[in-house]
Amino acid sequence: MTEKLPGDISITVIGLGAMGMPMAKRLADRGHAVVAVDPNPTARAKAETFGMSSRETMHDAPPSDVVLVTVATGPQLMSVVEAGSASRTVGEELWILCSTVGQSAAQDAARLLNDKGAKLVDAPMTGGVPGAERGELTFFVAGDSEEIDELTTVLGVLGTTRFVGGDVGGGQAMKMVNQLCCSVHLAVAAEAVALAVKLGLNPEIAVDVVTKGAGASWFLNERGPRMAQLDSVPDVSTRLAILAKDIGLVKESAVERGAHIPLLEAAEQQYARAAELGLLESDDSQLVRSYL
Repeated sequence: MTEKLPGDISITVIGLGAMGMPMAKRLADRGHAVVAVDPNPTARAKAETFGMSSRETMHDAPPSDVVLVTVATGPQLMSVVEAGSASRTVGEELWILCSTVGQSAAQDAARLLNDKGAKLVDAPMTGGVPGAERGELTFFVAGDSEEIDELTTVLGVLGTTRFVGGDVGGGQAMKMVNQLCCSVHLAVAAEAVALAVKLGLNPEIAVDVVTKGAGASWFLNERGPRMAQLDSVPDVSTRLAILAKDIGLVKESAVERGAHIPLLEAAEQQYARAAELGLLESDDSQLVRSYL
């Protein structure tokens, strides 16, 4: 690719959801020419107020230097890749896959793009909506080292890159390990708060005490205070549905490789209970209500 100054890179952002919108805004604020792609007209209108141009589908999007993908699922990924490669000239594009979709979907997308002359870097992210808004995401990056400079220029606006290997799918694999920890740690934090309530303790005091010692975890520290406020319902920071979706991907990957995952399987039952209670669109701290 032709060398460009940081503000000269044209970027297409696919998916203007809770994560994609603040990411696109940060890139536009940095001076990049951003085209926002989303079927939701309200999201597109909001993007335009932030100085972006917008398109309904990839069929309508112009070629760009970088395509940043923040869709939710593997089928959605393949849909935008097929649309983007069928109707546009993608030969010089670098696609950065920030979604958690599993190794197979990432590899299938990479093959399709490679056939068209484009490249895909596997870079699933973690950090939630607050991380997207503050530019404090972490990206697990796997892909061609020749594309690292331009990738770092873009992702550096959004957070920190952690390089995990040269093969597409490696980023997804690392995210599976990360999401196993996240899904189990959130469940343990919720279980602990619920136990405190059942034992007659003030849950806010219990969270404050436990987070000061060896029983602490990032999820208990960060989500615990919201879990303990049982008389109120917090605003949604990160939807519980995200971890509920990811825990299924982790289990699928683990089963394919013969991994032993008893803790994940136990946690999965609690996410299923949360789904039965209609909690998936709530803040993920509300997993605690599935225990009460």
